[in-house]
Amino acid sequence: MASIEQDLMVMLQQLPIPITITWQSNQCIDGHSSSTDLVEATGQGLKYLITSLTTDTSRLTENKSGSTA
Repeated sequence: MASIEQDLMVMLQQLPIPITITWQSNQCIDGHSSSTDLVEATGQGLKYLITSLTTDTSRLTENKSGSTA
């Protein structure tokens, strides 16, 4: 399993958007949640990022449609 975790960390480092996951007291911390498993912490971090991007995009779309109407 250590190899999968190492591969996952390399993949995260190569993404164009920074996703930082650190270990504290035997837990993975992604800035918004924590987990004892790297894969779960990565999934939680990605879900948060996607939700944030979706929310930001929705706000931009609403602002554009509101300002042109």
